[in-house]
Amino acid sequence: MLTLLSLTGYFGLFNRHLELTSHFKLQYLIVSFCPFFFFLFTRHSLGLGLSLFCLLINLYDIAPWYFPQSFGSANNIQGQKIRILQSNVDKYHNNYAKVISLVREEKPDIAVFLEVGKTGAKKLEVLQDILPYSIAHQDEEIDGTALYSKLPLENKAVKSLGKGRRSVLADVTIQGNMISLVASHPSMATGKAFFEERNSQLDAIAVQVTNKKNSLVVGDLNVTMWSPYYKRFVSKAGLRNARRGFGILPTWPTYYPLLSIPIDHCLVGEDIKVLKIRTGRKVGSDHLPLITDLLIPAKST
Repeated sequence: MLTLLSLTGYFGLFNRHLELTSHFKLQYLIVSFCPFFFFLFTRHSLGLGLSLFCLLINLYDIAPWYFPQSFGSANNIQGQKIRILQSNVDKYHNNYAKVISLVREEKPDIAVFLEVGKTGAKKLEVLQDILPYSIAHQDEEIDGTALYSKLPLENKAVKSLGKGRRSVLADVTIQGNMISLVASHPSMATGKAFFEERNSQLDAIAVQVTNKKNSLVVGDLNVTMWSPYYKRFVSKAGLRNARRGFGILPTWPTYYPLLSIPIDHCLVGEDIKVLKIRTGRKVGSDHLPLITDLLIPAKST
């Protein structure tokens, strides 16, 4: 059964239920060690072969995320370091003190907040002393997106990309480069309609950022790196996950850590360098924050 679940996710483009099984590769890997060692000690050759196969196919999907990515020393690249903090604050959570404290401690250049209701949006305004530029919108009374920045925001917009929640778009100029930022929160694929909404939004975001080498897509995308829809999305968009080289970094759900999966993402265009990415401490939400340090190379002349 474990081997079957490990394989079915690869066929997720054909069926949403199969796609759902793709998200738990880390759990499959951990559990697969149990039958492997059992059959190893009992010298059951068929069981050992199957369990080894199961272990290897999951290791194949997990291990590359821990391999260091080499782009040369950051000290040898002229550019500007920036920090991105993102947090799905949970629309049913009204105590913003912890996330505000984290922002002040981490001192990001850009902060993105998801599932921000009207009351929450007012509470976040206290951050304007350190992040004076912002754009926020609500899809409904208790759900919306807020983007705060130290840097001036240009071409601010709230736009429907595919179906479902609207996305926040803005440009920032860093080192002479125009960085195009998309903050998005596609639907959770819990049913057929929401599944189709999520996939249509991923496709639309890909169209929005295609051919932009200085793009940033930040948000709770409700998909893991092992989903075939995620792979199709990043391939079309020309983006790479800031996690690569830093590990899996599961973010949701915080209240079931053994089932936690990485659905919050910071995706960058090819010209943007990733210095570090990590999860932040718990802020009372069902998601962990993500904190990403980037290097924006100086514009070539």
